[in-house]
Amino acid sequence: MPLTEGDVLDALSDPVALGIEFYVDNIHVKGERFTTVREHIRAGNILVKGGDNDHIAYYDHDTDILITQNKSPPLDDEDRALLLHECVHAMIDVYYPKGDVTRHMGELAAYLTQSAYIIRKNPSANRDGPDAWEKFWGHVYATVRSFRLDTAAGNGVKIPLPILEGLRRDLIALPEPDVNYSEFSRDARGVSNGLTRTNMFLSAGFSEPVLMRQYAVSHETTPDPDGYLINLLTENYARSDVIGYGGRLRRLRRDFLYCSKPRAAQLRGRLVSRRAGDRVSELFHDRLSHGGRAILLRVLALRNAVPKKHKRK
Repeated sequence: MPLTEGDVLDALSDPVALGIEFYVDNIHVKGERFTTVREHIRAGNILVKGGDNDHIAYYDHDTDILITQNKSPPLDDEDRALLLHECVHAMIDVYYPKGDVTRHMGELAAYLTQSAYIIRKNPSANRDGPDAWEKFWGHVYATVRSFRLDTAAGNGVKIPLPILEGLRRDLIALPEPDVNYSEFSRDARGVSNGLTRTNMFLSAGFSEPVLMRQYAVSHETTPDPDGYLINLLTENYARSDVIGYGGRLRRLRRDFLYCSKPRAAQLRGRLVSRRAGDRVSELFHDRLSHGGRAILLRVLALRNAVPKKHKRK
């Protein structure tokens, strides 16, 4: 049974996670920022969907979707640490919308957070071994301890660039197909672009309407009929009605994410290119912007494919 939105919210509420704070290059990892990510999830700005793999979780910044690992509760510390790893990527998407974070530094921030959480929960935790993964983990754990990221005394520390460069070299030495970090240059970016939706109801007292949650979950067993999509795609908005257009895109994003896998595969086959005579396909291409179509097609792809970027515990 995949981990749920509630599991992610619980991990983001863990006092141990909220006590973490340090800098990786220009990235400020801070417990308060986990609270912001939590509120964006509660408001529906970031969507959560259970995945199929026990040891893989993934945050997709193009669609603002977090895919969780397929683990049955109760979660252990490493399960929560992996969720926090992905929530660091979501944090970067929220706080660095101009895309000024490099791919490698973003990953190091996530791995260091994951490890700092583990060591704070279990001070005797350690990783060691001859292969590339164990070497990497060993150096990450050593960095956490050297700069006291596992204690309140280390809060606010800025990890020196030479140390980060050493970890980055370990990172790109990790083997494929586990990860693909070596395919990207040191300065490669493209890991954040801001959220497509910023709900104005972000607050400690906000909760998503129950009916919306039930409706979304129901798509697992009762996929959206074409009639629903046709009605949604034929809605008319004034050219200046940004809220209307944005609302339709967000509804489609949620519907596509929560529909069944067979339905997602069928829709993607019909929507990748405009198919004359297929009313849904025609409207999809005629009534949505290129950017909107790209987001929705990526959502459908996420439903049926394992991301190349893995997270191994």
